[in-house]
This record gives sequence, C-alpha cells and structure tokens, in this order.
Amino acid sequence: MYELSPVWVLAAQRSGRLDPWPLLDAIGGAEALCRAGPAALVAAGAPLDMSARLLRTAPLPSARPFLLAGAPGYPASLEQLPFAPPVLFYEGSAALLRRPMVAIVGSRRCTAVGRRTAAELARAVCMAGGVVVSGMAVGIDSAAHAAASVTGATVAVLGQGLAAACQAGARRFRAQLVRAGGAVLSEFLPEFHAQRFTFLQRNRVIAGLASVTVVVEAGHRSGALSTARHALAAGREVLAVPGRYELPASRGCLDLIEEGATVVRGPKTVLEAAGLLAGDSRDPGRRSLPASARALEDALQRAGTLDQLASRSGLCGVEVLRLLAELEAMGLVRREPGQRYVLT
Repeated sequence: MYELSPVWVLAAQRSGRLDPWPLLDAIGGAEALCRAGPAALVAAGAPLDMSARLLRTAPLPSARPFLLAGAPGYPASLEQLPFAPPVLFYEGSAALLRRPMVAIVGSRRCTAVGRRTAAELARAVCMAGGVVVSGMAVGIDSAAHAAASVTGATVAVLGQGLAAACQAGARRFRAQLVRAGGAVLSEFLPEFHAQRFTFLQRNRVIAGLASVTVVVEAGHRSGALSTARHALAAGREVLAVPGRYELPASRGCLDLIEEGATVVRGPKTVLEAAGLLAGDSRDPGRRSLPASARALEDALQRAGTLDQLASRSGLCGVEVLRLLAELEAMGLVRREPGQRYVLT
C-alpha cells in the first residue's frame, strides 16, 4: 500500500496553482519535501495556508501508484514546466511516459472524417514508435485512443481523480485502454470529482507531456484550442488539420493555421514534427523505417511491384502487403501507376 505524506497531499490539492519546482529547489528535493515540517515549508517559500494546514492533514493511503515531481519516474517532458502537477496518479504502464509522445486532440462534436483522420494519425505515430496522448473525451480524443490502443501506446489524461465516479461507458473504455497496455493519468486526488475548470486544467498536462500537439477538428470555443495554447506557451510545436471552411468543426483549426500552426498534409507531417522519422545510422541523410518493416527496407530502395518486393525481401506476399499498408498510412511509401511501390 502506497502512502502520500501530508505535504504531498497538500501539494496535490493545489495542483495547477502551486509551482512545485521553486519549492523543491529551496527545500532540497522530493525526499526532503516528504519530511518537511511547517517551519521548513515557510522557509522554502510555500504558501502560508499550506504550512498552517500541514499538522491537520493525514497521509493518503492509495492502492494506485503515483509519481512525484522531482522524483525518479516523473515524466522528463514535464520537468521545469511551470505549474506542473506535483503528483501524478496513474493506472497502467508508466513506462510509456519515457517514450516520445504526440498529443492528438479535437472537438467532441466532430465529423466522421475527423474521427478517421485522428485514427490514421494515431496509428502512424504508434507504428513509428511514439505514444498518443489525449483527454479521453468522446469524439476526436476517443478515436485517437482507440486506434492507438491496438498497440497499447496511448495515455489518457483525466479531468478528475482516478477513483471518482464516471459514466459506465467511460469506465469501460478506460479499462480497455489499460488492459491493452496503455496508461491513464490524473493530477487530482483520487476521489476528486470533475468540474468545469478541471478539464481546462488537465489540458496543460496533455500539452506538456507531448513534444507536438495536433488539433484535428475544433470549433471556435473548443477545449482543444486551450491545449494548443498551452503547447505554444511551453515552446512545443502545434499542428492543425485543415478542413472545409464552412464546417464549424474546422474553424478552430483554420484559426490556428492563420496564427502560424503547421498544416498537417498527412501522417508524414506529424512524424517529422515529432522526430519519429529518424535517420539511418548507415547514412545520416536516410530515414529508417519502423522496426516492424525493416525487412522491406533494402527491397524498397528501388520501386517494385508486390511480387518483386516479396522476391527481394524473402517475405510472403501477404506479409509484404500488410507492411506496405502500414508504411503507406505513415506517408513513408507511395503507390505509383502499375501498382509499384516506392519510398517517399
């Protein structure tokens, strides 16, 4: 059974309003903060009410694991991010937090095209070795999570505590993500219920975890736009999928593009922005294919038909066709007239 010391319970209660980094620097790190008394907190510059309440606060027993700011395992992408969560509670695989992450977000009221686009981009990110992070809302978020959960490479950030009640459908979907190898995170104490502000607050965590934020569809007032703003404030790149100008779901994306966001022209745009198209060590200028498709790498140095590529690689036709479909979805291979395939 894990226990959160009283000082960390108080810090978690102030998540989003307490910047943990100056406090940790002043007091000597995460372990020192665990042992700190009221006088030490005051000397380190903690809020006075936090120091006053310390002796009246009990440790928090928790069956759920957690990560502490400044301690091993805390996501490097959140280190030194102002007002990062002091505590991250999680279910599932925390190892995902050490891999490259791409945020894919968008409107709840999305189109069928938007859902397909989110799924296509999520699959491409996962096949290239990345992890998809989003907010598990219906619409674009859920489409991205569902596509990524095939490989288990997805992280959902909640706007409530992990033990707080939620709708049955959301509870089943969350369990499915964890079973598939994904993770669910929350900065809120386990029993804390969702409120209007908590969803906007958790958006900064989504943006902070990811090196790149992709907005697929968003109206003028979509919460996805707040995620994009947080990403820009953190110095991260924002990409937006252009859509038809008359559609309400496209207006927020068009606004972002007008303000300088990178236009998504396909999965390749996202992978390049996230650094998931790494150069091959044998040739610094040459991109390396995902590990699952390395057997085709040499065969694809010259364009070829399905039969030709199968012959060159020694793979069966069915396996070559499966790998080509993956690479096409990622924008790494294109199909030419005569059903010939070539590296892009």
